[in-house]
Amino acid sequence: GSSSTDPRSQTEDLTNDAMRASDLGVANLRRITDNLLEWTDRAGANYSELEELYRQIIGQWRRYTGHVLSYLGGIYETDKTHSQEGPVYEFVSQERQQRAMDWLADYGWASPTWMLNYEVLDRINESSVVDDIRSQQTSLLNNVADPGLLGRLIEWEARADGDTYTAFELMDDLRNNIWSELDNNTPEVDVFRRNLQRGYIERMEYLMTEEPSIPPQWQQYFSINVDVSQSDIRPIVREQLHTLQENIDSAI
Repeated sequence: GSSSTDPRSQTEDLTNDAMRASDLGVANLRRITDNLLEWTDRAGANYSELEELYRQIIGQWRRYTGHVLSYLGGIYETDKTHSQEGPVYEFVSQERQQRAMDWLADYGWASPTWMLNYEVLDRINESSVVDDIRSQQTSLLNNVADPGLLGRLIEWEARADGDTYTAFELMDDLRNNIWSELDNNTPEVDVFRRNLQRGYIERMEYLMTEEPSIPPQWQQYFSINVDVSQSDIRPIVREQLHTLQENIDSAI
């Protein structure tokens, strides 16, 4: 397919199960991170190679999250002519979208302790790793809580014969993932999660108060324009914020 919403159309597409492939990919990145200092240790060398390789690890992790993200609100597009039976557009299954969200909970938003090799960081990063990770994780969060993605879920719930992964379900899962400490009765929330939770509140504020601008003409083929104020998005967000407030009050 040619659509940017088709999870089969992306770089490094080596499998039909990005979640399984990305499990193996992160395991490999974890091994590299643990051994990076030893593997780049050469007499007389500075730490430029170490820094470049560490940046590549972060970049590859970001690509894995992108591969998995593409299943959320994903639509398979199969080019056909009138003589060929079946639909051109099919929604990614509810089960596969749920697995994608579960994967992001484990490897996208959980505190990424596996990549925090402080022996490496003390040699290449003066003081910005906490904010670097905040930027990466909140960007991923914003891509999930995206008006276009939510609009596709709403659209396909209305037109599908069977069950779909709905916008309500995605937002329930997102809130539970970002605020899992409330369900687990975790007394301490680390700095990475605190930053992410602040990012969640800001994104909900954006969805409640802002009307996304229409993208440039050249981007419009690749996006869906949603009138947020007149769609189901704001009632969904309002429900999430009410539930979050109740959960916080209960935990306190």
